[in-house]
Amino acid sequence: MPIDRITDNRKWKAIDDLWKEAFDDNVAALTVTSDPRQSDAFGRVRVSDPNTRLDTEFLYDKQTEFFDETTTNGTVTHNAASRDLTLSLGDANDGSFAKMASYPVPYTPGNSQLIDITGVLDLAGIGGGTAELFFRTNITGSVVTTSYPQSSWIDLKSGVDWTTSHILAMDFQSLKVGRIRFAMVKDGKARPIYEIYNDNVRNTGYWQIANGSCYWHLYTTGGNTYMEMGYGNESNAIGLRYVISANASATMKAICCTVKSEGGSPLRELAGLSRSVSNGVTSVTASTTLVPILSIRPQATFNSLPNLVLSIPKGYSVETDNPIRLALIHDGILTGASWSAVNSTSTMEYDVSASAITGGHELKIEYLGAGRNQTFSAAGFLGKVAMWDRQGTETGIITIAAVRTGTSDASVLAAIDWEELR
Repeated sequence: MPIDRITDNRKWKAIDDLWKEAFDDNVAALTVTSDPRQSDAFGRVRVSDPNTRLDTEFLYDKQTEFFDETTTNGTVTHNAASRDLTLSLGDANDGSFAKMASYPVPYTPGNSQLIDITGVLDLAGIGGGTAELFFRTNITGSVVTTSYPQSSWIDLKSGVDWTTSHILAMDFQSLKVGRIRFAMVKDGKARPIYEIYNDNVRNTGYWQIANGSCYWHLYTTGGNTYMEMGYGNESNAIGLRYVISANASATMKAICCTVKSEGGSPLRELAGLSRSVSNGVTSVTASTTLVPILSIRPQATFNSLPNLVLSIPKGYSVETDNPIRLALIHDGILTGASWSAVNSTSTMEYDVSASAITGGHELKIEYLGAGRNQTFSAAGFLGKVAMWDRQGTETGIITIAAVRTGTSDASVLAAIDWEELR
C-alpha cells in the first residue's frame, strides 16, 4: 500500500478516535448534568403537557371539596395571610394526629404518575430529629414501612433546614413492579435523592394499589412524633417525613400539591364503568317542605376491601306529575336514610327512604311543570369535584330533592348516572 494511503488511513482513524472520545465525553456530561426529570418514570422523554389529575392550593379555605380533614387531639388551621394550612397536635400521646388528605387520585397503568407536594415539616423548630424517605406497603396483610434516612440519600445528605418550606417530587412506574423515584427541587432544579427498584424482588407487586391521596399527616405513635407529607394512605404510601421524640408542640405546614399522569388522560376524560340507579316505579311525594327523592354515595368497602374508587357523576333525570322546585344538593345530611348497594358490580350505594335533608350546598336548581319528564346531562355536574368515600366531616352525598310549587303535592321519580374510575 502506498505510504500516503497509509498515512491518510491513520489520519482518518485519528479523527474517528477524536470524534468518539468527544461523543463519549458529551454523553458522560449529559448523564451527569441533565435534569433526571427530563424523562418520566418509564424512561420516556418528558413532554410539556402532562395531564392533571389533582392540583390544589389552600387560597381561601381548607378546600373541603377536595380534601378530608381528620383529627384526634389535633387541629388544622387555615392561614389567611400565607394562604396555607397549619397542622398542630394537642398532646404527645400515641394516637394524636391531624391530617389533610385529598381524594384518591386514579393511576393509569403503563403511565408515569408525577407528584409534587410542598410544605414545612418542622414548623415549630423543635429540631433534634431525623429526616427520612419512606415506602409503606400492605401486600402481606400487615403494614410494613421501610425508611431511608437522609444519610443514605444520593444527594442532600446534609444542609437541609427542615424548618423551612421544600418541594418534594416523586414519580413512579406502578404496574406494581416498577421503580419509585424521589427528588427535592432546589433553586428550580430537581435534585435526585433516592430510587427504589421493585422488579426481581418479590412474588407480588410492591403495593396493593397505586390510586393514592396527596396528604400531610402530623401524628404520634410508638413514642415518636412524625411530620409527614406524601402520596397514598396508612396502608400503601411513599413520601418524606421528619421524626422526633413525642412532642405536643409539633406543628407542620401544608402548602400545595399536584398529581399528573404522563401519557394518561386528564381526570375528566378518563373512561369509567357506567352505572346508574333510580326510584324504580315507586315515586316520592313532594309537599311543602324540601324532601329527598334519591341520594347516592360511595360505599366504605367494595368486595370487603377499602373503597378507593373515584366516581364522576354524569347526569340525572326527573319525572313529576305536578310543578316542583328541584334541587341538586351536595354534602347534605339526611334524616332517616337507609342505604343499599346499587348492585354487586358498583362501588356506590343509594337511598330513597330519607324524609328530610339539611346542610350541604345546592349545585343546581330547576323548576319543572306538571307532567314534566326532564333529563339533564351535565357531563360532570360536580365540576372539578368527584365522589369518593369521605373520611372527614363532609358526607359526600349527592341528593335530588324537591318541593312543590303549586297547590297540589307532586309524585316525583328520579335517576342518576355516573362513571366509576377503576
